[in-house]
Amino acid sequence: MKARIKETGEIINISDYARATLDKCDSYGSPIELSFDEVEILQERSDNIDWEQRRYELAKAAMQGILSNEEEVGYACSGATYKENEKHTVPKAVAQFAIACADVLINELKGK
Repeated sequence: MKARIKETGEIINISDYARATLDKCDSYGSPIELSFDEVEILQERSDNIDWEQRRYELAKAAMQGILSNEEEVGYACSGATYKENEKHTVPKAVAQFAIACADVLINELKGK
């Protein structure tokens, strides 16, 4: 696991303990330890990406962006698809467009 020291920005390797031990020693030769309040835990790149969670986060961000622009809302509504006898609503149209945007970005990230 990696962490960034908040004070200096230095990236260090740590274990899952209550304190982070640096690869450096102080002037007395003792290993330097920092509490987890003094470091920022960094996510290591992993092949175990939770794509459903990522899809939710991307769709949420896309929906916020779409709703912030009246033209984008209109565009989302023009491309929405509905089931027979289903009520046409702006939230449904925007949600469909946001999910479509998220899916395209995920496919790009996956290299598809």
